[in-house]
Amino acid sequence: MNKVKIPTYQEDAVFERLTEPENPRGFFIEVVDMLEDAVDQLMRRAFRQEEYAVKYAIEPLLNGKGPLADLNIRLKLIFALGLISYEVSQDIERFIRLRDFLVNDIHDHRFGEECVKEHLNRLHSLQNISMMQIDEPVDNGDPMLLQLQLNRRDQVIRSALLLAVSSVLSELGKDSPI
Repeated sequence: MNKVKIPTYQEDAVFERLTEPENPRGFFIEVVDMLEDAVDQLMRRAFRQEEYAVKYAIEPLLNGKGPLADLNIRLKLIFALGLISYEVSQDIERFIRLRDFLVNDIHDHRFGEECVKEHLNRLHSLQNISMMQIDEPVDNGDPMLLQLQLNRRDQVIRSALLLAVSSVLSELGKDSPI
Protein backbone atom coordinates (compact mmCIF):
# COMPACT_ATOMS: atom_id res chain seq x y z
CA MET A 1 0.00 0.00 0.00
CA ASN A 2 1.36 3.45 -0.91
CA LYS A 3 2.07 5.71 2.00
CA VAL A 4 -0.12 8.76 1.57
CA LYS A 5 0.26 11.31 4.34
CA ILE A 6 -3.00 12.82 5.51
CA PRO A 7 -2.88 16.21 7.21
CA THR A 8 -2.32 16.10 10.96
CA TYR A 9 -5.62 17.83 11.69
CA GLN A 10 -7.45 15.01 9.91
CA GLU A 11 -5.48 12.37 11.80
CA ASP A 12 -6.27 14.16 15.04
CA ALA A 13 -9.98 14.19 14.16
CA VAL A 14 -9.85 10.47 13.32
CA PHE A 15 -8.08 9.63 16.58
CA GLU A 16 -10.42 11.81 18.61
CA ARG A 17 -13.52 10.31 17.04
CA LEU A 18 -12.30 6.73 17.48
CA THR A 19 -11.22 7.08 21.10
CA GLU A 20 -14.76 7.97 22.22
CA PRO A 21 -16.43 4.55 21.74
CA GLU A 22 -15.94 2.33 24.77
CA ASN A 23 -16.25 -1.02 23.04
CA PRO A 24 -15.51 -2.62 19.65
CA ARG A 25 -19.15 -2.32 18.54
CA GLY A 26 -19.16 1.47 18.86
CA PHE A 27 -15.62 1.68 17.50
CA PHE A 28 -16.42 -0.16 14.28
CA ILE A 29 -19.73 1.66 13.81
CA GLU A 30 -17.66 4.88 13.82
CA VAL A 31 -15.00 3.34 11.55
CA VAL A 32 -17.52 2.32 8.90
CA ASP A 33 -19.28 5.69 9.15
CA MET A 34 -15.96 7.47 8.55
CA LEU A 35 -15.07 5.12 5.69
CA GLU A 36 -18.47 5.67 4.09
CA ASP A 37 -17.94 9.44 4.20
CA ALA A 38 -14.45 9.09 2.72
CA VAL A 39 -15.68 6.79 -0.08
CA ASP A 40 -18.45 9.28 -0.85
CA GLN A 41 -15.95 12.14 -1.07
CA LEU A 42 -13.64 10.11 -3.33
CA MET A 43 -16.56 9.22 -5.61
CA ARG A 44 -17.54 12.87 -5.89
CA ARG A 45 -13.95 13.90 -6.70
CA ALA A 46 -13.87 11.29 -9.46
CA PHE A 47 -16.85 12.78 -11.28
CA ARG A 48 -17.09 15.98 -13.28
CA GLN A 49 -17.72 19.04 -11.18
CA GLU A 50 -19.79 20.99 -13.68
CA GLU A 51 -23.08 22.20 -12.22
CA TYR A 52 -25.22 20.42 -14.82
CA ALA A 53 -23.36 17.11 -14.37
CA VAL A 54 -23.60 17.29 -10.59
CA LYS A 55 -27.30 18.15 -10.56
CA TYR A 56 -28.61 15.80 -13.26
CA ALA A 57 -26.15 12.90 -13.32
CA ILE A 58 -24.04 12.61 -10.20
CA GLU A 59 -26.59 13.38 -7.48
CA PRO A 60 -29.21 10.94 -8.87
CA LEU A 61 -26.55 8.21 -8.98
CA LEU A 62 -25.29 8.78 -5.46
CA ASN A 63 -28.40 9.77 -3.52
CA GLY A 64 -30.22 7.35 -1.20
CA LYS A 65 -32.26 5.76 -4.00
CA GLY A 66 -29.60 5.82 -6.71
CA PRO A 67 -27.73 2.76 -7.99
CA LEU A 68 -24.52 3.93 -6.29
CA ALA A 69 -26.09 4.60 -2.90
CA ASP A 70 -24.88 1.28 -1.45
CA LEU A 71 -21.36 1.36 0.03
CA ASN A 72 -20.49 -2.09 -1.33
CA ILE A 73 -21.41 -1.03 -4.87
CA ARG A 74 -19.35 2.16 -4.49
CA LEU A 75 -16.39 0.11 -3.30
CA LYS A 76 -16.56 -2.14 -6.33
CA LEU A 77 -16.75 0.86 -8.64
CA ILE A 78 -13.85 2.81 -7.15
CA PHE A 79 -11.76 -0.37 -7.17
CA ALA A 80 -12.68 -1.08 -10.82
CA LEU A 81 -11.76 2.50 -11.74
CA GLY A 82 -8.36 2.06 -10.10
CA LEU A 83 -9.01 4.67 -7.41
CA ILE A 84 -8.12 2.27 -4.57
CA SER A 85 -6.03 -0.85 -4.29
CA TYR A 86 -7.42 -4.34 -3.90
CA GLU A 87 -6.07 -4.44 -0.33
CA VAL A 88 -7.84 -1.22 0.66
CA SER A 89 -11.06 -2.48 -0.91
CA GLN A 90 -10.79 -5.75 1.00
CA ASP A 91 -10.04 -3.99 4.28
CA ILE A 92 -13.09 -1.76 3.95
CA GLU A 93 -15.27 -4.79 3.22
CA ARG A 94 -13.79 -6.52 6.28
CA PHE A 95 -14.44 -3.49 8.49
CA ILE A 96 -18.06 -3.57 7.31
CA ARG A 97 -18.38 -7.31 8.03
CA LEU A 98 -16.86 -6.87 11.49
CA ARG A 99 -19.20 -3.97 12.26
CA ASP A 100 -22.18 -6.04 11.11
CA PHE A 101 -21.06 -9.01 13.21
CA LEU A 102 -20.68 -6.85 16.33
CA VAL A 103 -23.98 -5.01 15.78
CA ASN A 104 -25.91 -8.26 15.32
CA ASP A 105 -24.27 -10.06 18.26
CA ILE A 106 -25.99 -9.56 21.61
CA HIS A 107 -22.71 -9.91 23.54
CA ASP A 108 -20.36 -7.05 24.25
CA HIS A 109 -16.92 -8.05 23.06
CA ARG A 110 -13.42 -6.85 23.84
CA PHE A 111 -10.86 -6.01 21.16
CA GLY A 112 -8.72 -8.95 22.25
CA GLU A 113 -11.41 -11.62 22.12
CA GLU A 114 -10.79 -14.39 19.65
CA CYS A 115 -13.94 -13.73 17.58
CA VAL A 116 -12.82 -10.11 17.05
CA LYS A 117 -9.15 -10.97 16.52
CA GLU A 118 -10.11 -13.46 13.79
CA HIS A 119 -11.54 -10.57 11.77
CA LEU A 120 -8.63 -8.27 12.59
CA ASN A 121 -6.01 -10.80 11.51
CA ARG A 122 -7.39 -10.58 7.95
CA LEU A 123 -6.82 -6.82 7.64
CA HIS A 124 -4.01 -5.85 5.27
CA SER A 125 -3.66 -2.45 6.92
CA LEU A 126 -2.91 -4.08 10.29
CA GLN A 127 -0.23 -6.30 8.80
CA ASN A 128 1.71 -3.18 7.80
CA ILE A 129 1.82 -2.06 11.43
CA SER A 130 4.28 -3.79 13.70
CA MET A 131 2.38 -4.43 16.90
CA MET A 132 4.15 -5.39 20.05
CA GLN A 133 3.90 -9.03 20.93
CA ILE A 134 0.73 -9.27 22.96
CA ASP A 135 0.84 -11.90 25.66
CA GLU A 136 -2.46 -13.45 26.58
CA PRO A 137 -3.54 -12.43 30.07
CA VAL A 138 -2.94 -15.07 32.71
CA ASP A 139 -5.53 -15.58 35.42
CA ASN A 140 -3.41 -16.04 38.54
CA GLY A 141 -6.30 -15.49 40.91
CA ASP A 142 -5.95 -11.72 41.12
CA PRO A 143 -9.01 -10.27 39.33
CA MET A 144 -7.58 -6.73 39.33
CA LEU A 145 -4.35 -7.86 37.66
CA LEU A 146 -6.31 -9.85 35.08
CA GLN A 147 -8.50 -6.83 34.33
CA LEU A 148 -5.39 -4.67 33.97
CA GLN A 149 -3.86 -7.17 31.53
CA LEU A 150 -7.08 -7.36 29.49
CA ASN A 151 -7.30 -3.56 29.34
CA ARG A 152 -3.66 -3.30 28.23
CA ARG A 153 -4.19 -5.88 25.48
CA ASP A 154 -7.31 -4.06 24.28
CA GLN A 155 -5.47 -0.73 24.27
CA VAL A 156 -2.57 -2.11 22.19
CA ILE A 157 -5.01 -3.55 19.65
CA ARG A 158 -7.07 -0.36 19.60
CA SER A 159 -3.95 1.76 19.03
CA ALA A 160 -2.91 -0.42 16.10
CA LEU A 161 -6.45 -0.16 14.71
CA LEU A 162 -6.31 3.64 14.92
CA LEU A 163 -3.21 3.59 12.73
CA ALA A 164 -4.74 1.06 10.33
CA VAL A 165 -7.96 3.04 9.91
CA SER A 166 -5.96 6.24 9.45
CA SER A 167 -3.96 4.51 6.72
CA VAL A 168 -7.10 3.38 4.86
CA LEU A 169 -8.65 6.84 5.18
CA SER A 170 -5.48 8.41 3.77
CA GLU A 171 -5.77 6.15 0.72
CA LEU A 172 -9.35 7.29 0.24
CA GLY A 173 -8.33 10.91 0.70
CA LYS A 174 -5.90 11.04 -2.19
CA ASP A 175 -6.65 13.02 -5.32
CA SER A 176 -8.66 11.20 -7.95
CA PRO A 177 -6.51 10.22 -10.95
CA ILE A 178 -9.55 10.45 -13.21
